[in-house]
Amino acid sequence: AYGMFIHWGLYSQLGRGEWIQHIGQIPQAEYEKLTETFTAEAFDAQKIACLAKEAGMKYITITTRHHDGFSLYDTRGLSDYDAPHSAAKRDLVAEFVEGCRAEGIVPFFYHTTLDWRWQTPQLGEEGFEKYLDYLHASVEILCKEYGPIGGLWFDGNWSRQGDWKEDRLYGMIRKYQPEAMIV
Repeated sequence: AYGMFIHWGLYSQLGRGEWIQHIGQIPQAEYEKLTETFTAEAFDAQKIACLAKEAGMKYITITTRHHDGFSLYDTRGLSDYDAPHSAAKRDLVAEFVEGCRAEGIVPFFYHTTLDWRWQTPQLGEEGFEKYLDYLHASVEILCKEYGPIGGLWFDGNWSRQGDWKEDRLYGMIRKYQPEAMIV
């Protein structure tokens, strides 16, 4: 099927790609200040979905969280590093899903597994286990709170050798989203 993939988040304000924090070696504290100017005022999910529909697309995948660790959705207390706690003060994934459904477009979610805030490649085993709990709880929110989705697109396991507990993650996804693709 023909679809759209949207990479969009805090980094978009800098206009230099989603890897700019890492490539530009921007310190975490400095990078996090982008939440103060992330208003998302021009974000119109309905318009995006309408454009996709007009182009003949059947689905849209959006970055719900990229490697910088910032979530476009309400993490419901897991973190305050999310859109509702930014200048946007809104759950942008909820708007995205609503816009897609209004136009008959299937919503897909991209979600990172690599997280620069947690420094996942360097974590010891105990820290990595805590991170996996956070990751799984984050994905569970996406699976439980937004209705049926087309699937989840994961990226980042290549950053670290070891057991990412994919069976646990995928089992949880199947519990809430039995028809969803897992990429």
